[in-house]
Parts: sequence; structure tokens; C-alpha cells
Amino acid sequence: MNQDLDFVPRLGRIRSRGKAKTQLKRLRGVAGKGRLGRKSRKRLAPGTVQCKGRGKASAAMARHWSSRRARRVIVKVHIARTGPAGAASFAKHVAYIRREGAGREGERGKLYDRTQEEADGNAFNERAREDGRQFRLIVSPEDADQMKDLTRFTREFMGRVEQDLGRRLDWVAANHHDTAQPHVHIVIRGGNTRNGELLIDRKYITHGFRARAQEIVTLELGQRRLREMAAARSQETEREALTAIDHDIARSLTDGRYTPEAEQSGLSRFDSAVVKRRLRFLHTLDLASRQESGVWSVREGWQDTLRALGRRGDIIRSLAHIEGRKIDASQLHALPRDFTGSGDVVGRLAAILPGDELRNGKTALIEGVEGRVWSVEMTEQEAAQLPKVGGILSVGPGAAEPKPADRTIAAIAERNGGVYSEALHQAADPGSSAAFRLAHKRRLEALGRLDVVQRNSNGNWRIPADFERLALFADEKRQMLSIDVRSWLPIERLVERRAETWLDRMEPSVVDGVQGALAKELNASVQARRAWLQQEGYALDLNGHMTPDSAADLRGGELETTIEREAARTGLSYKALQQGDQFRGRYTRDVELAQGRFAVIEGKNGFTLVLTSKQHLNWRERDVMLSRSGRTIQWTPNQSRSFGP
Repeated sequence: MNQDLDFVPRLGRIRSRGKAKTQLKRLRGVAGKGRLGRKSRKRLAPGTVQCKGRGKASAAMARHWSSRRARRVIVKVHIARTGPAGAASFAKHVAYIRREGAGREGERGKLYDRTQEEADGNAFNERAREDGRQFRLIVSPEDADQMKDLTRFTREFMGRVEQDLGRRLDWVAANHHDTAQPHVHIVIRGGNTRNGELLIDRKYITHGFRARAQEIVTLELGQRRLREMAAARSQETEREALTAIDHDIARSLTDGRYTPEAEQSGLSRFDSAVVKRRLRFLHTLDLASRQESGVWSVREGWQDTLRALGRRGDIIRSLAHIEGRKIDASQLHALPRDFTGSGDVVGRLAAILPGDELRNGKTALIEGVEGRVWSVEMTEQEAAQLPKVGGILSVGPGAAEPKPADRTIAAIAERNGGVYSEALHQAADPGSSAAFRLAHKRRLEALGRLDVVQRNSNGNWRIPADFERLALFADEKRQMLSIDVRSWLPIERLVERRAETWLDRMEPSVVDGVQGALAKELNASVQARRAWLQQEGYALDLNGHMTPDSAADLRGGELETTIEREAARTGLSYKALQQGDQFRGRYTRDVELAQGRFAVIEGKNGFTLVLTSKQHLNWRERDVMLSRSGRTIQWTPNQSRSFGP
């Protein structure tokens, strides 16, 4: 042996095979198996597809990326699927993240992608026209105000995500500065089975995205110092919102009670002091109470109350950027979806603010006739029914009605021992189409997510004996709001308008006994309206209301004026629908009149106007065929590309 070599072998024990599990081997096992340890996974419902998406191994290794001292990042993810409007809802979300006021200086949000500073949203929507799903992300670094460039961060983040998922992604993003916490909206195309469907493992969605974002922010700003962590933790003790401390309290509750441990040491001692400070603050909000034994009890629904308080703070901050009519924030109240403790709200739409940004939701602020300002959280479908700001409306609980599909499912299951399947449906109704049976399957899938029904491993559905009652109860819990627009136009435009207005038919009960500012304004407007009608020579009855003939003349005059204006705008002639007539065209826009909202349907040789309802919200920019029978007009999808009467 060469004596210059400085190598001394170390002999192990006799018959020893060395360390069986090194850290390197463990990491290799993680990458190969996509999981850590031997802990069994949560049992899934029968028929659920497991581990089908990309990023499984990367998600499993996220525990090794994360650190208590890493910079914190909140990541919210929503997987949107095509609905009745098809991919139009995808385009709406792209337009939503580009909305006015989202920029740093209150300007319109700017769309960008991996290379372009101003990406083409229309081109992105066209590529996604046949996609089956859309991934929507909100990435919000806690220290975003300290970062140099959110756009550069987003591109680096998406580059790491592409490496983890093993494929190139088609995405656009927009930075938002319209809240106290700057954040990024990212939209990723989901594709379809023909052009490359994107499937992401659920663990990567819940852990991988956040870990990658934290890794990048930590590399830029460095790890959080203990002093920074302690200061941030202390600041949360008196926040009127749901905080990380509240989550710690919730995890430690036993039957709604929190019992501090007798001895704390090190950082846990500090955490214990922070929790006590938070509980004392919750006591000032009447959300917690301390007993003589030192045990704290929290009020039922305390976390929901804190969420509502946090949302109220966001709304108050947003009001500072609203131009026009000033809103008294001291009168702001949240309207619960179940309308507990309150009836229908009648008032003026004061503002429309962003709500659930992942689902294009809105928050409507309604100035009630009694003087309160109500904040109402609305879905995208509900918000589409709203008038423009200044319109008058009422909001109440929607009535859930039994669905015909539920009756069909219950009848088939009753004849087959409580089991439903597509084959059993086809046997019971041979004339049913595949699309009709698919609609029943989709209904069961939705109810399955609510634990109303269960799917067997063979694909059949186990239907409970009281299925119809349970399905109706589930619909009632997620029922939509009932929105009734009283006036599509603001009050100030109704006083001297040559049309039949809501002021002419307003019921006295709306303002009787009410002392709010809006009620006083309505009373004054009604008196001014009646004086103007008399001055113009319109006949009024003894109660000050217009006669039926005068009202009909005003309605006809308003409609004729609108027809002339639309004819000048489009260069097309107006086509009135008579009994038995049909009209084919495209639903291009809405016009809001005192007598209601009308859809403009433009055909090859003309256009027509027809009253709309909430059932037609998803028809905009689509080709339709109108058929008149009596006083009703039926809408159907138009399959032909040639328009005209």
C-alpha cells in the first residue's frame, strides 16, 4: 500500500450491515413513493381516483422545505370547472383580475405572463375555450411590501412549479394592491383530454404551492428573526379578525374550553402568554369568558364572528377609495345568509366591492331605508342580477324547491332496493337521452360532496329512504339569495323621466314609520314626481297615482325612444315579435330602463328588445332563438350561424 495515502479504514462490528436508513435513502424513498413515513392515508370514498395528479413527490418533500422561521405566504387555490355558460366563466375571471382599481395607483390591473409585461387576455381566453377546468391561485406573501418586484417573484414561482409538475404551463397573472396586503392572482389553464389535461395532486395543491412560494420569499428576504416573529405574533393579539393565534386556541379546545398548561418554558412560554393576551381581548369582544378556576370558555361561533369582523375591516378600508356618494361606515352591518334576526332588506345599492376573488364573488353594500348599511356577500350568479350603483332593490332568502331530478332518482332507487345507476335509469326510462341521465349523475355527485348519498365501488349510488327530504335540506343550506330589483335607475333620474317609474307604483309600506335618510329622500322624491306629472298634464287618481292609460302611454314612449337610440347605434331596423314569430340573433348587451332590464338581440336583418330575467344571465354573448306564444317569449339556443327573422 502507498504510504502517502492518508486513508485509514474504520471497521464496523462483526456481521454489521451498516445503517439501514440514511437520510439520503429516506429522501430517495420519498421521491419514489411520494409519501413520508408509514402513516396510513385518509380513507377516501369508494370510487375516488387516488394519486392521479402531478407533483406528488414534490408535495411529499414540502416538509423538508418548510421551516418555522421561513417567510410566511398565504396561498389560496380554487379549481373552477365549466358550468352552464361554458368557458365564458373562465374569461370572466381573467377580466375580473384586471378590474379597475386593482393597480398600485388605483389603475386597472395589468395582465402579464412568463415573458410579456402586458399579456393578451383575449388570446389566453381563446386558447382556453375548450378547457374543462381552470386553476385559480391567490399568492399573498406576508412581507410583500418589502419585496422588490412581485412580477419577478411570480415568474420565478411559476418556473419552480413547472419543474415540480414536469410540464410547461400556460398561465397569466396580475398583481393587486387594492387591499392592505398586496397579492398576486394567477390563472392556469387546465386543458382537456385532447390538448393535454392538467391534473395536480391534492397534496401539492395544499402544501406544494405554499412551500415553493415560502422558499422563494425566504431566499430574497432571509429567514425571519425571532424578534420579528415575536413582534408579529404580539400584534395579532388585538386584531379584530381571525388570526393564527385563534387557530392555536381552537386546536387546544376541549368541549369549548381552554385550559392553560401549568408549566411553560422557552418559546412555548411566550406562546402561552400570547394566547392569554388574545383571550383577554376576545373577552372585550364578548367572545370569551374566564372562570374562577382559570379556565376560559369561548362562545359558539366565535371564529365565524372574527371572520366577519375581519371582512368588515376590509370593507371599511375599501370605502376610502370609492368615489361618489359617501357611506357611513359606523352604520355598516353584515347581513347573514340565513337572515337570522332580520327580514328582507330594501334599499339603494351603494357600492359593489370584490368578494370571494377566487370565484368572482362580490360584496354588495345596500343603504337600507331604515338607515343601516348592509354588506351582503354574493356569488357570481347572484351579483349578475344587481342593478348599477344607485338602483333600488330588495334582498331576501331564496326559497328552495324540490327538483324533478330528485324525484326521478328517488323513484328509480325505490324500485331497485335503494340503488341508482345510469343503467337502471335507462331501463326505467328507455327514451331518456345520455345527456339527461348525465345531468342526474352530476346532481348525485354534488349531493355526494354534501354527504347526502354515497357511491359504491361499482359506480352505483346508495340512495337513503328519505333522499328527497335530505336533498331539499342540503339545497336550503346553500340556497341563493332572492334579489328583486325595484328600480334599475337611480332615484334622481326618476323624478322627471318620461316613463312609468318605481316612484309611481311604490307601496307606502316601504317608508311608513321609517326615519332613515333614504326613506326621507324617497318621500321627497315621490312628492316631486307627482308635482312634475301634474305639471306635464298626466292624469292622477285620488291617491296621487297615475291612471292606467297614462302609465301605458309612458311605458310605450320610453320603449320607442330606446328603439330609436338602438337603431341609430347598430344601424339595424327594429323587429317586433308578434304571435307565432321567431327571431334568431345574438344577445349582445343590456339596456336598463325605468320599466325593467331589456336584452338587445341583434340578428342579420334587424334587432329586437326583450325583457330579461335571472334565467337568462348565462345567455349573454350567445346565439339564441326567440319564439313568441301569447304573452310569453321562449328562449332556446340557436344552432344556426345565419341570423335573421
